[in-house]
Amino acid sequence: MEARLISPAGAASLSMTEIRDAAARDGGTLWLDFDHTDEDSMALLGELIDVRPSDIQECHNRSPVPKMRFYADHHFSAINGLARGSDGRLRFQPLKLFLTPKALITVQGPTSSSLTSEIARRELSAVRQRVDSGQLRPASSFELVAAIRAEEMRTHEDLITESSARIARLERDVSQKDPVKAEALLQDLFDLRHDLEAIRTSAAQAAESFANLIETMDLQEGLMQTDLRRVRNSQQGFRHLQHTADLEREYLQEMIDLFQTRVSTELNRFVRKVTAWGSIGIAWTVIVGLYGMDFANMPELGWRWGYPAVLLLMLVVGVLLVLLFRRRGWL
Repeated sequence: MEARLISPAGAASLSMTEIRDAAARDGGTLWLDFDHTDEDSMALLGELIDVRPSDIQECHNRSPVPKMRFYADHHFSAINGLARGSDGRLRFQPLKLFLTPKALITVQGPTSSSLTSEIARRELSAVRQRVDSGQLRPASSFELVAAIRAEEMRTHEDLITESSARIARLERDVSQKDPVKAEALLQDLFDLRHDLEAIRTSAAQAAESFANLIETMDLQEGLMQTDLRRVRNSQQGFRHLQHTADLEREYLQEMIDLFQTRVSTELNRFVRKVTAWGSIGIAWTVIVGLYGMDFANMPELGWRWGYPAVLLLMLVVGVLLVLLFRRRGWL
């Protein structure tokens, strides 16, 4: 577990006993960060906050569906981030938050086997380093959770920037490479579309969750109040990321359509060539078949120049068909 008590004087690490004392006192913002497998920390969570069993169970689940639940003394949220796993693919990064006016408790949920603990906790580690170095001094738990959401948005921005650079490289390959020989290029295009879809989905889910929070605060009474200004700022940020990912995805789809059109055009061109040469071969086959018939009254069979004449006829027919197909652009 990582435990911090953040005050204007700085951030102080806390032991398990000091956490209970800090939670009972006024002053400062308490931040606890641990994994869902840490049984002692999960038990401490139940001591500090009146958590619901369903929220505790949610900490042990890996679900792509975001959740936000609001109570009189705290808020619970499960909004997935994004991280690139060891297999190179983007994976949802489950993060559970328990928020009170005085404390923020972050619980890392079960992740994909391709996500190491270091990768899965990258945003939290970045915020913690800023807090420890004095670059970030959140005056409340609302400011602290806003900093974590801002770090998640920065990760999304970096992923979109990376995807944009990959699109530029693939655009050059689509226009230059032989589409018939570039089957791997199509797989790269589909992989990139998967990444953009994951980014777009993650940003859209976060934006909708914040919109739900704002609407709930307006409609229901008796819930713990939150900093709606920061919530709206986070909503706008994730909505902007969603629109940006949509634009990049549309551009990528145009490239995929262009690539598939080039492949289809090359295939049609190949089929036309095969059809043209096949037609020439069929014409020769007709001539050969005609003189291959075993009838007695065929004057050409007894003609001295019959064989050379038939070869010449086949050559003339072949040349005429080649010229015809070339005029039509088939050869």
